[in-house]
Amino acid sequence: MSGSPAATAAVLAAGLLLCAATPRPAAALEVQVTTVLATEQGQSDPLLVSLAPRLRRLVGAHAYQVVNQERRRCTWHAQESFALPDGVSLHLVPRSLSDDAVIMQVRLLDGRRRLVNTNVRLRNRGTMMFGVGRDPRGDGSLIVLLKAED
Repeated sequence: MSGSPAATAAVLAAGLLLCAATPRPAAALEVQVTTVLATEQGQSDPLLVSLAPRLRRLVGAHAYQVVNQERRRCTWHAQESFALPDGVSLHLVPRSLSDDAVIMQVRLLDGRRRLVNTNVRLRNRGTMMFGVGRDPRGDGSLIVLLKAED
């Protein structure tokens, strides 16, 4: 796990929990942002056991701990900002719900430097992972888990 955060900013997009029918979009979208510290040694957080294989493919570490978790109702077409550890911030703009997927703009910043700036298609109730890169303290790598549900 080496390289700059910009070089290691990877996007792994896969829906986990599929919904049988697409309900009409609500006035707000429930968004959950979880920051995870990935390290070579140690215990993994029980909340992350089901995601461990995907996390391992993303960064190659063996232990995962939840560092920060925030759940928030986000308004469609309005920017929401989440402060993450070590000066990293996540800015989201939910755009629409189409074919059981939430379309949103995602910007992940390390200070003023852009790590990710893209539009994503996230399965409703699915989880998307962003590898942020090396933790500034040298303890491992940071990963951002993004989940959205209308």
